Amino acid sequence: MDSSTPCLSNLRRHTISIILAYLQQQTPSASKQTTTANTPIQPHNRDALSLLITTKRFAYAILPLFRVPRHVCQHYQHKLEDGSCIIIVEKYRFVVLPIQDPVTLLDRLNTKRLRQRILWVAKNTANSKPDTEDVQNSSTCACYHYGRSTDELAFEEWSMMQIHHDAKQNNEIKWKTWPAHLELLRFLDDQYGNMIESSSNLKQRTNQSKRTVQLPSCLLPNMSKANATNTSSGNAFRPGIVLLASYPRSGNTLLRTLLERTTSIVTGSDTRPDRTLSKSLAMQYDLVGEGLVGKATDAGMNKQKKQSSSARLQIRFQTAYDPSLSIVKTHFPERKGWKPVNSSRVLLLIRNPYDSIDSYWNLCCTNTHTTSLDESVYKKYANKFESLARHEIQIWVDFHYYWLDLCEKEGVPLLVVRYEDLVLDPESEMQRVIAFLMEDGDDKSLFDSFWKWRIRHALGKSDNPESQSTTGNTSNLGSYQPRSSSGGILSIGKTLRKDRYSESTLTHMHDVAATVEANRNKNTSKLASIPSINKTKKNQSYETILQKFGYDIYNQNFPENFKHPPPVPTFAGKQSKTPGRVTINKSPEIRSIDDEFGRKMTHWRRGETDNDANPFPTVARRR
Repeated sequence: MDSSTPCLSNLRRHTISIILAYLQQQTPSASKQTTTANTPIQPHNRDALSLLITTKRFAYAILPLFRVPRHVCQHYQHKLEDGSCIIIVEKYRFVVLPIQDPVTLLDRLNTKRLRQRILWVAKNTANSKPDTEDVQNSSTCACYHYGRSTDELAFEEWSMMQIHHDAKQNNEIKWKTWPAHLELLRFLDDQYGNMIESSSNLKQRTNQSKRTVQLPSCLLPNMSKANATNTSSGNAFRPGIVLLASYPRSGNTLLRTLLERTTSIVTGSDTRPDRTLSKSLAMQYDLVGEGLVGKATDAGMNKQKKQSSSARLQIRFQTAYDPSLSIVKTHFPERKGWKPVNSSRVLLLIRNPYDSIDSYWNLCCTNTHTTSLDESVYKKYANKFESLARHEIQIWVDFHYYWLDLCEKEGVPLLVVRYEDLVLDPESEMQRVIAFLMEDGDDKSLFDSFWKWRIRHALGKSDNPESQSTTGNTSNLGSYQPRSSSGGILSIGKTLRKDRYSESTLTHMHDVAATVEANRNKNTSKLASIPSINKTKKNQSYETILQKFGYDIYNQNFPENFKHPPPVPTFAGKQSKTPGRVTINKSPEIRSIDDEFGRKMTHWRRGETDNDANPFPTVARRR
C-alpha cells in the first residue's frame, strides 16, 4: 500500500472513484448470499476505506465525497466469531463520480486544440493535402514542442506571447501567434508561474534537473525584473475572486468566453457541476470551469472564526484538487450556487428584460442553451408564458437592485456591463472589463499595448486598429451559437420585434419597475406618474431601473435608442479604508420556496413532455 500511494496521489478524483467503486464490488462468494429487506448484505468497502486512510490527503480530500447522508444510510448486521451480531451503519458508499475533474477536462480541451492546430496548419499550407503523412508530421512539429504536457505548453505560450509582443518592433524574438480559438488555456495557479528567473539560475536548474526535456522557463530569454513580473500569469490582475453576476440568459457565457480568449485563464461558475446544463457547457462548449469557485483560500471559506482542526485540514488538502480562479460566474440571488464564495469586486452583466426573460423561457422548456421553441409552443402555452413574463420582471428588478445596493453598502467596486454594448461595441467594452480587473497602479502603457492587442486578437481582428471597425457580429465569438445569430442592432429587442409580449404585459413590466422605484423612494404619491398611466410624461422626478439602463419602451423608445446607445450609469460604493467584501450563496434567494417559475419549471416541463420523452417542438438551427 505504501509503495502505491505516491502513484495514487497523482490521480484525479474521478479516476480514484473508479478504483474505489471497483474495490467495493462484492466478491463471488458474497454475491451468492441471500438477503432480505431487513438484513441487506454488508458492502465490501473495507479495501477502499483502507486505501483512503493511508494518507491525510485522501482522508480529508477524497473520503468526504462519498459520505452517505443520514436519511439514506443503511444498517447492516455483522456476525462475530462468537456468534453475536452487531449493527454496522453505512457511512460511506463508493460510486463513480458523475463528472470529470476540471483539470482532466482542461487537458482534453487543450489536446483537442493542438489537434485542431495540426489540421489548421495543414489546410493553410500551400500545395499540400491534410491527409498526407509528411504534411501531418511537419504540421505537428510546427504546432507545439515535443515532450511537454499541455499545462507546460500553455504556460510557455502565454509567457512568450507577451515577450514577443514587447519585442515585436525590434524583431528580437520570433514566436507564432495562433488564432484565439486555438490557443491553450490554463488555470490561474499555473505550477510554472514562479519559474521566471535569471539566466544563470535557469541554467543551474536545468543542469540539476533529471528531465530529458527542458522546463518551459528555460526557453524564456533574459528579461528584466519588471518584465518578469508582468509576464507572470497571476500578477496581471488584482488578487482574489471577481464575481460575474447576471440574471439568467443575460450573456454571461459570451463574456466568459471573451475573457478566456483574452487572458487564456479558465473562468469558474458556482453552479453544481453535475447538472445537465453545467455538463453541457463543460463537455460540449469548452467552459471547463463549471462548478469551480477557486481554492478555499481564494473563496474565503477558510476565514471562519470558529473552525475545527479537521475542517482546516480538509480545506488544506482539498486545495490539491481545486485550482485557483480569478472570475466566477453566479446567478445569486436569483438562485443559490452549490458553494459559498467571497469576493471584493463584482462585474454586473445586465440585459434588457424582454430578451432575457424570453430566453429564460426557452431554456426552461428545452433544457438547453441553444435550442429555440417553435411558434406552436408559444401559442399553446400563451397563458403560461404571459404569467412567467409578469412574474419574472419582478425577479429581474429585484436581482439588479440587490447587487447595486449590496455593493454600495459594503463598499465593493462594481462595474456594470450592458449586454447590448457588448454586442454593439465588444472591443470598447472588453477594454473596460480588463481595466477593471487589472491591478491598481499598473503601467498604463502595458494595458494600452499588450491588452488592447489581446482584446482585438480575441475578437478575431487584425493587428491594425484601422483595418476594421470596432463594431461587428459577436454571434460567432461565444462558446456556442446563440439562438439569434443576426448580431448587431437586430439582436437587441428581438422579442419586441416578434411581438412576443402583449401590450398589457409590457405595461405591467413598466408598472413593476415604477412601483419598486417609488417604494424605494418611500413616496407612494409618485405612483401617479408611472409610465403605464401617463406614457407620454417624460419629465418624471425619478428614474426607474428600466430608464437607468435605457430599456424603457415608452419614454426612451427601446430598442431603437440603442442605434446611439445611452451612457452606462456608474455606481460608486461608499469609501472605506478597508476593502469591502461580499459573500454569496449563504443568504436566502429572492425567489420564494414555492416559486413555480424557478426550479419548478423543470417539473412542469417533464409533466408536459412525458418526462422529456416527447420534447416540445423546436426550430431547426441555421448554419
